[in-house]
Amino acid sequence: MASATEKKGGKAPAMQESGIEVDLRLYFGFLGLIMSCSFWAGLQSSSSSSSPLDNSLVNDSFPSDKMPNSAADRSKIVRDAFLVSDEKLADVSAAGKVKFDPTAAAAGEHLLVDIEGIEADFLDSESRLADAMVTTCKEAGLEMLSYHCHSLEPKGVSCVGVLLESHMSFHTWPDEGVITLDLYVTTVSTNTEQQAKQKALVPDVVDIIKKEFGVVNPDKPAPRPLNTRWSHEFRGFDPSAAQENDGIHLAGSDLALWVLSPLEMHTKNLIHSSWTQSNQRVDIWDIKEVVDTPNKIEIIKFGLKEGDPRLHTPELTIPDRYIFINGRMLSDSDSNSVQYETIVHPAMFAHEGPKDVTVLAGPTQAGSGVIREVLKHNTVSSITAWNTNSKLVEEIIPPLLIDLDDCRALIGRADSCIKDPLVSLEYFGEKAFSSVIAPETFSKPQDAIFVLDFDSIVKTTDNLVESMKVLMNALTEKGVLLFPIGTASAIHDPRADLGVHARREELFLALESLDEVAAMLVYEEPHAGNLEPDGFLLVCKDSSCRQRWYARSDQVEYQIYDRLVRTQAVVNPILGIEEKKGVLEYFDGTTMRSYQWPKKGWETVYCRREPTPWECAYTHLDPKAQFFDLDLDDEEESDFRVETTTVMEDGEEEQMTKVFAAEDMPKGSYIMAEHLASSLMVTERNLEGLLNNTKLTLKDGTEENVARTPIIEDLLEFIDEHGHPSMMEGSAQHYIEVGGTALIRRTEDPSEANLEPWVPRRRTPKPVYSPVYERHRMSMDVFVVTSRDIAEGEELVMFEEMWSTPTID
Repeated sequence: MASATEKKGGKAPAMQESGIEVDLRLYFGFLGLIMSCSFWAGLQSSSSSSSPLDNSLVNDSFPSDKMPNSAADRSKIVRDAFLVSDEKLADVSAAGKVKFDPTAAAAGEHLLVDIEGIEADFLDSESRLADAMVTTCKEAGLEMLSYHCHSLEPKGVSCVGVLLESHMSFHTWPDEGVITLDLYVTTVSTNTEQQAKQKALVPDVVDIIKKEFGVVNPDKPAPRPLNTRWSHEFRGFDPSAAQENDGIHLAGSDLALWVLSPLEMHTKNLIHSSWTQSNQRVDIWDIKEVVDTPNKIEIIKFGLKEGDPRLHTPELTIPDRYIFINGRMLSDSDSNSVQYETIVHPAMFAHEGPKDVTVLAGPTQAGSGVIREVLKHNTVSSITAWNTNSKLVEEIIPPLLIDLDDCRALIGRADSCIKDPLVSLEYFGEKAFSSVIAPETFSKPQDAIFVLDFDSIVKTTDNLVESMKVLMNALTEKGVLLFPIGTASAIHDPRADLGVHARREELFLALESLDEVAAMLVYEEPHAGNLEPDGFLLVCKDSSCRQRWYARSDQVEYQIYDRLVRTQAVVNPILGIEEKKGVLEYFDGTTMRSYQWPKKGWETVYCRREPTPWECAYTHLDPKAQFFDLDLDDEEESDFRVETTTVMEDGEEEQMTKVFAAEDMPKGSYIMAEHLASSLMVTERNLEGLLNNTKLTLKDGTEENVARTPIIEDLLEFIDEHGHPSMMEGSAQHYIEVGGTALIRRTEDPSEANLEPWVPRRRTPKPVYSPVYERHRMSMDVFVVTSRDIAEGEELVMFEEMWSTPTID
């Protein structure tokens, strides 16, 4: 088919205008030439009309003669850039006011600010917005070089200001009452006078922006109330540049993570910021998240009813108060009960009745919350708390973080925890925290020592092993040490000495090397206020602490009742009414039960040690091995045959059972695993109670055996024959075989036996720290395997002392 051009005889289509025929190619070529000329002329005109940004523009509103005259003009660029000329920049630099340093760090600070609830007219006014931008930069101590503003149709303004330090830009939505703004600042000046003029982005510049841009008009209210959200980030690739703001607002710090960085915050208010006498920077912030909704107390306080929309907004929520020391989060009001109950009570109940307690707070901690929890124990007679200085503990925390120092509800204690007569406050000032770890620090042996900042000790001590030895020697015979040890180990963590927890591994290895350490137990708590579970280390001088550590939940509940002080009603500072609470808000017997088994992450990281710890080969039953079970209901399905014979024992006939293999059983096969998994666990206290029921105590204090409880006596005899103590020293636990293995004959001759424990008993002592043993202690204490090949028809025989006799080095 012929084309359109071909239909016209090879000529392009023509235009008919006033009888004149025009070739379209000539027309568009000529039009393009005219547009190019116009564009070049515009560039020349713009260049020649630019002028410097002088002080009159910085100090006054933008001149009215520069404003657009019509709505049509507002759809174009309505203001030329006001550029600083090269001559003026040279003059300024020569005068020493601003000097760009090309060697400055390739980094800076970025501030994002979103404000809602602003007057619509303000958000649609280039003049007022430009004035606010210029004034903000001036008050912030920043050097503006130029700016552009665009009015948009039908409404809204976009502006960008070029600063010597970088830029400031924003966009507005008048009908919604919203502005989104960003300010990026780099370090370009080496002049100390200029640096002194520049304000800190947080909180100073944030407050300036809120003042200049947060314009409201009561007569023309915005759709939503005035509210500001902001985020601060360190940018670039120079880590040293993140040491701004007195060296504590570090990129990646807790302060950055919880306060500076998040933009999705309804409220961020700085309550307090100061330095203590010992170079501690203390920052206290009130935080409300956009997802917060009223809790029980807030619903009562504000009388909220079902259907009230405020039940689903943060409007009436009470801010959570955070305290940071040198950028590290110390505590927050919402989680501090969980945090300090988790630190204190597991350690205190691991001791039979602690009297003398020492709290070593360290430079990034304060002992107030620990003191509060220790005072809840009625066995305590003295608490010595070492802190860096008095300002934090005595002046800042009591009025601003009331919960940490509130003992009003504890009967028999002072209203202020730190002012209780049992408490002695000591301060080490500007000395290294490790210097407190000295024999003279402890006037007498302590039952419990809480070391709240292990990281500072590891960093500053000359000999970590000796420092740990000092702490262990400062304990009584059954004393305990407690260390909060940071984020709990996770299964994807590298070998501990290679990762971020290398200092923690140094601490562990130092403690493991000491003869004074009998047990090291790790636990974690996911609700202590951090994004990831917090880890804790309990160190025992005597292994008997395991007996209390492994206590059943009901036993712990009784200890809580017996050993903690009673409470009384006090006025709730939020509700303004009297209320009575229990002595503990979070910790109880069931919570303690969850601490008794280290989580998988601790075991995984421990087993990445080199060389691999021996016991790591026993973290699970061997899936390649064979399992043989006894089925008493179906002999054909059973892997064993049970026979009963009559034997003479001390001149009397007795029935004896024997168990025989119904098929060949290779070495290492599991024997009656299902039965053994049902073994009965009893404690030494249980056994003592049973034994006491078979005795009668006479008036002179002597004991007489009485034949009143034959059932109990038979039970004790069975336990003695078929039970064995746990291999975990100090646990005071015994396991009694109540299944088919109880039918297997025992022998005094180890060479006759053909069964052995799944985990061989070693001649070398078990490590004082092993999450493997702690996690799998029950499996290691009950499962049995064949010690050699057993042929079909051969009798199974156990060595009666196999659970306590070492067989390998």
